[in-house]
Amino acid sequence: MTRRWLSVLVVVLLAACSSPAGDADGPGQEAAPEGVEQAQGEGSETPEAGTLADDEEPEPAAAARIRTPVRAVWVHLFDDSLKTQEGIEVLIEELVAAEATMVIAQVVRRHDAYYRSDVLPATADPGLEEGLDILETLVPLAHAHDIEVHAWMSLAPTWHAVYDELPVPDGWLPAEHGQDAPEGDRWVTRDVDGQWSDYLDPALPEVREHLARVAVELALTTEVDGIHLDYVRYQSAEYGYHPDALERFQDELGISSVPKPDDADFVDWRREQTRNVVVEVREALDGVPRPVALSAAVITWGPGPSGTEDGSFSATRPASEGFQDWPGWARDELVDVLFPMNYFRAHVAEQAEWYEQWLDLESELATATDTLIVPGIAGWLNTPDAAIAQVGAATDSTDGAALYSYQQPTDDATREIWRDLAGLSWDVP
Repeated sequence: MTRRWLSVLVVVLLAACSSPAGDADGPGQEAAPEGVEQAQGEGSETPEAGTLADDEEPEPAAAARIRTPVRAVWVHLFDDSLKTQEGIEVLIEELVAAEATMVIAQVVRRHDAYYRSDVLPATADPGLEEGLDILETLVPLAHAHDIEVHAWMSLAPTWHAVYDELPVPDGWLPAEHGQDAPEGDRWVTRDVDGQWSDYLDPALPEVREHLARVAVELALTTEVDGIHLDYVRYQSAEYGYHPDALERFQDELGISSVPKPDDADFVDWRREQTRNVVVEVREALDGVPRPVALSAAVITWGPGPSGTEDGSFSATRPASEGFQDWPGWARDELVDVLFPMNYFRAHVAEQAEWYEQWLDLESELATATDTLIVPGIAGWLNTPDAAIAQVGAATDSTDGAALYSYQQPTDDATREIWRDLAGLSWDVP
């Protein structure tokens, strides 16, 4: 596929996403977001313009293929592991030693790009090696060793303390639509008491449009194997009260009162909003003429369904506080892979029980659905032996395991875990 054709498809797909219409039921139904200037990373080249022939149509994308069992590692952007050529080379060496099959590499941290982008501004992170495009360097190195690269996008958060001393890039979403922007321009949510958050509100069409545009660009202009969504959720049950979101909820239910955080209709409605984010990204990626997997990291706070009073997922904290119905996403095949973040300490009896409760649900979903279910393991909360045991239990019960994180794979940050995982084939010790 030529860069010229990719350029055309970017324009066509993004234009489709921003076409005006009345209702906000699916992708392409809302006006394009205003105030987000396009920017390119240093040294980027503008793709050559061109047009498709009148009788030329994009081929439908083939189904994304993912190697199983999945042996994945998350690599974040809060140290220099991904920010230099040398760091990326060391990363691949260690993942090869671990016999990993997938690297989930963060390339969008707070709506700034660590790759050459026309949708997001280039990051102002001073730790990024000059001229380095993480994906241009990482993908070919990983593919040479049959390791998939999934581009990790952090969706809801718009701020982190590491940005306090950094310059603000032109067109940066947190500046133009964050909690310090003019109130009418804010895309972040509010709590029930009217306090603004630094999390985007998933009920806003502008937010979903923005996220779909980033995903499409990554799929069309890089060679990643998948797009990985993180933070597709609300901050807590107290949030979701952006004035526009609240007005939509009231109009749809024909009411004028402000719902309480635990109002059953409002709970269901907010679950539908997080689902809509996934639906719109999924439908946008379905227009990409090459196989690109869609995955999501999802929450497993507290006890699993079997540990609740009625034994249902709707009674769990992920459903009632984060408003993620991720078992429904799996059953409806909205994503190719789900990564439930089973971030529990094996040495704490209650948390060890929660781990087993969530793993029971995940095992059922892995058997009953075509969505791959790959539990995430919190290496940094556990000893090497405990982390390996959790990885093994997950691999034995589901479609694999993912370790968080590459930077701190165990509580003592020892690197020998890669050798040990390889020796066990990531299975039960």
